[in-house]
Order: sequence, then structure tokens, then C-alpha cells
Amino acid sequence: MADARPAHVHRVRVRPVDCDRQGIVHASRYAVFFEAAMVETLRSLLGSYKELEKHGVDFVMAETSIRYLNPAGFDDLLRIAVRVRTLGTTTLTMGFDADVDGTPVATGWNRYVSFGTPELRSTPIPAEFRKVLERRPAATSPRAGSATRSAPAPRS
Repeated sequence: MADARPAHVHRVRVRPVDCDRQGIVHASRYAVFFEAAMVETLRSLLGSYKELEKHGVDFVMAETSIRYLNPAGFDDLLRIAVRVRTLGTTTLTMGFDADVDGTPVATGWNRYVSFGTPELRSTPIPAEFRKVLERRPAATSPRAGSATRSAPAPRS
């Protein structure tokens, strides 16, 4: 059953610098777009980066996966839906689904580790943040045979 809560949506306009010689978004740019979407999602949920700093925590990327579905090009408006895929004790996995006018262009996920500062080691996600993240929409796996395939699931 799909989660009825709306995903956080981040939009980005494709610039010439984002495109390769063929005029389509270069594969590497989706990692940048997804990271920006994650930062803006956390900002909307948890407040400014200074809120993280007050709790002595940061989120660092540990793993990523991206599947490319259809091309996007210069001046396209990418709509990136962001959802919580998994929430562990020290890890947070965010799922991303990017489309242009409803046509899926890329899907993926990033796993982040809650990183204590100044200890420079993984630390449990603060309880206040966990409560907020647990209320966010969870990503759902597409049904078998679906036209839109999700990026492979992260290892547990």
C-alpha cells in the first residue's frame, strides 16, 4: 500500500553545465541533484544546518545508487520527490524519484550516517530528529513488472 503522506519535493532547472556533449543531463549530475534535494528536505524537516550543529551531529553520505530511466536535457525542470526509505539507529536512507513533466528520468537512494562532532565517529540519530523523520513518508517498492524500476535496495 502506498504511503498517502506527500513526499518532500525539490525542483531544479537543468543548466547547460549539467549537460553532456549530447545535450542530456550527465549521469554524475544526478548525484548532485539528489544531494541538494536531501539537504533541502532536512532543512524543511529539521531546520537549518545550525540545528544539526547544536546537537553535535552531521549526516555524511556512506553509499549511493542511481538508476537512469529516461533522458532529461537543458532547461527541463526536474521534480525530485524525496522519501525516507530506512531509518536505523545511526543511518538514514533517503529515496529519490526524479521526473520531468511526469516522465521518470532517474531513481536512487543515498545512505547517510549520523556522524558525531567533534568525535568524528558514527552516533545515534538524536531522538528529536528521529521523531520527525519517522513521521515522513516512506518510500515504497514498485510492483514487479512496473514500468518504473527502483534503484537496487540498500544493504541492511
